[in-house]
Amino acid sequence: MRLISDSDNDVQIMERFDGCTLDPTSPNFVARKIGDQYLKWDTTQKRLRRYGEYANLSKFVYVEMNSDVEAGATDPLYLPFGYYGPPKWTNVINIGASDATRVAQGPITGGAGGLRSSTVWNNTIMFGSVYAMTSSGQNGTIPTGPSLAGNMGINSTGSLLTTGSARIGQISASLSFPTDLLRASASDGGMSDPTNAYFGYLTTRDATSTRFDASCADSHRLLFSDFPDDPTIGAIRATALKGCDGWGYVFSLDDIKKDSLDIYAYESGSRAKETSVTSASYADLLNQGYNRFTAPLWGGFDGLNINLPDPLYNAGMTVGSSTERNSSIYYTYKRAIDTVGDPEYLDMNLLAVPGLTNDDLTSHMVTVAAERADTLALIDLKDVYVPSSEAYYSDKANRLRTTPVQASNNLRDRRINSSYGCTFYPWVQTRDEGTGILLWVPPSVAMMGVLASSQAKADLWFAPAGFNRGGLTEGAAGIPITAVTERLTSKNRDTLYDARINPIASFPNTGIVVFGQKTLQEGQSALDRINVRRLVIYLKKQISILSTQILFEQNVQATWNRFKSLVEPFLANVKTNFGITDYRLILDESTTTPDLIDQNIMYAKIMIKPARAIEYIAIDFVIASTGASFDD
Repeated sequence: MRLISDSDNDVQIMERFDGCTLDPTSPNFVARKIGDQYLKWDTTQKRLRRYGEYANLSKFVYVEMNSDVEAGATDPLYLPFGYYGPPKWTNVINIGASDATRVAQGPITGGAGGLRSSTVWNNTIMFGSVYAMTSSGQNGTIPTGPSLAGNMGINSTGSLLTTGSARIGQISASLSFPTDLLRASASDGGMSDPTNAYFGYLTTRDATSTRFDASCADSHRLLFSDFPDDPTIGAIRATALKGCDGWGYVFSLDDIKKDSLDIYAYESGSRAKETSVTSASYADLLNQGYNRFTAPLWGGFDGLNINLPDPLYNAGMTVGSSTERNSSIYYTYKRAIDTVGDPEYLDMNLLAVPGLTNDDLTSHMVTVAAERADTLALIDLKDVYVPSSEAYYSDKANRLRTTPVQASNNLRDRRINSSYGCTFYPWVQTRDEGTGILLWVPPSVAMMGVLASSQAKADLWFAPAGFNRGGLTEGAAGIPITAVTERLTSKNRDTLYDARINPIASFPNTGIVVFGQKTLQEGQSALDRINVRRLVIYLKKQISILSTQILFEQNVQATWNRFKSLVEPFLANVKTNFGITDYRLILDESTTTPDLIDQNIMYAKIMIKPARAIEYIAIDFVIASTGASFDD
């Protein structure tokens, strides 16, 4: 695997696998050495399914094997000797060359069958410098589009006219779509040793250059969304390519020949003419040291509109009406969230999509976290701040769309009631370390760092807030936080906190700090705090792991005692580290009854008292007279 911007004079290998073979019984079988597994989305079960036999050892590609090779039905001595080039649009030859009648019917005015109303014209395909033609007895009119001084036409002999004519003649043109540049000669680029030349795909600006042509990747993108995986199959090419060639060219080392100066060069079709070096035997070329070629990968496509600063912008969706079927943006986010919905597929304890503010999707994040029951969803609120990628405002004040009161009311109206979600307000400013540019980012960006650093400094059951663990100015986010979009007053903070929105406050002496840790649970309980919810998630996960040591063991008292000997020391350690203030584990005949034993169930009950964080401090000051005693 080579870097696309290198050259044959300075090869930069990104990854290599040597000694590969097509023998499926060999440890060097190419699929085994590189890997052939891939993931495919199951639209019914809403999850990714893995296919293939061998784990992927490559960082970039996996191998799709021919069924005959995989079954061992081919000669393992076969060598790669060429490749099919990337597909391209089919060339259009001699447009309108024999269509004078159609041209005369209205190429200018757009009459029936006219060129102006045709697909060719609508796609702004112009024939050189001639944009219009005359019709009988009148001057031609320039169609809407690029301006042209004067009116022009073509007569039956092909002469250019500026006045009317009794007859319109023919006009023709051809459209050839580009494909790859190939190495023509082993000496191109000034190779000191021509046997080091890679024939095939060339990424330089021309045959004699060693400078990279950045546009060479353009011809390798997917032509359209449902393009077939293997366009070389005849049945597919006949039915599914829709005006495309299955490949732009076919390269083979069999088409290498010696030129008049005894320099090895590529000439397409030379093998068929029996002028190639391999016309007698493929070994004749290999014995001369010419045994390498470059094949480009094609078909990559990220599905995004590169004309937009943020192709997945929230304004591209409409709450309540955007769905997986009518919005590619909505589908992309929804599928990403659903992908991590299976706790047995991915182990995690925090779910965040920074910048996503669509109410339907952020609510779905909380739902997925609750269904997993082992993670916390960190969501962003809509319209708190509108970045330039969403909309342009000449007045930056218009970027602040929602006040603390409005944000609080909006969240209440959504009626989210779950301890598996949380949110923060407002946006914060950070500095891009690479460029030094100041950027406004959603609070979820900073809070991911705060949750991580809080756990690293203490334990995850300590509140990720306050001046000790939530000081953003002090680096708690892991990135520099320099400002907030809105400085909150004490009343603002109370309004937000009552609505279960955690404020990020800015104080003149102590800087920016996270000043709340509520979940989105409406009812008051221990689980309406982030530290307690994360504590319970942690306990459930760890005890589940410990439980695997007795799974499928006999459901008897000895096994129960073994389970308690595993769990009780763990809970005692959490208590010692201030995660819980007390606990009790009950596992006996009162919990695991004979009826449950008959159902192959061991039932244990664990009761805990989580340690609570101090969020309010009440201090009474009593002013006493000079002679009063404090003991009184």
